[in-house]
Amino acid sequence: MNLYKYLFFLTLIAIVGCTKKSIKIPVLNVAGIQDTIYDNSQIWIFAEEKDGDTIATLNRKNSIATTSWIYNIDKSLPMSLVVPYLQKLTEKREKPALHEKDEDDFNYFSYVDSDANLLSMVKFDVIYYDTSKTMDTNKFVKDTLNKHVVINYNQNGLAINDSVISINNLNNYFVKRSPEKEINVHLTFDKDIKYNDYLLLKARLQNSNNIKLDTIEFVN
Repeated sequence: MNLYKYLFFLTLIAIVGCTKKSIKIPVLNVAGIQDTIYDNSQIWIFAEEKDGDTIATLNRKNSIATTSWIYNIDKSLPMSLVVPYLQKLTEKREKPALHEKDEDDFNYFSYVDSDANLLSMVKFDVIYYDTSKTMDTNKFVKDTLNKHVVINYNQNGLAINDSVISINNLNNYFVKRSPEKEINVHLTFDKDIKYNDYLLLKARLQNSNNIKLDTIEFVN
């Protein structure tokens, strides 16, 4: 573990300790980005118990617009509790302002790569979450010039264009289907799946070649 990653883990413990809250970020057996992100702001979404119910709480006091944002989110939270915060943060981050993010400032979801035992990340520019309606797949069928696949992830498992597939076979699916042409990938999720499962899919897609993720994701 290099010095940056070691210090990052210590910072994680220190910040959580100071707020008297605990957070369990996902632990995935997927290789991810392990680059040093020097200029960053830490975003925290905790899981707490209140009156017998699980709630999500946000801590973004030290977030700076002109930095990369690293999201540390408790793996046990359902997406129904995570998405409202992600929507608000995206709106704030993408809103025209005097100090906008630079072109080399991105967003990252953090997790631990269990194989390498290192902090890793899933990188993204912007994601818009739509919880008001389901995805209209008809427009993809009519587009004969480009390749489209729809991934539906719910508590029963993963399906691509209505065909059930193991998440472990996801990368092989894309290699076999379109080695020469980029595939447009559209995501829809059950609002009750855990953030851990959501990030597992995102991490595996990050390692898939020749795909382009839609910036709009449906969570219902």
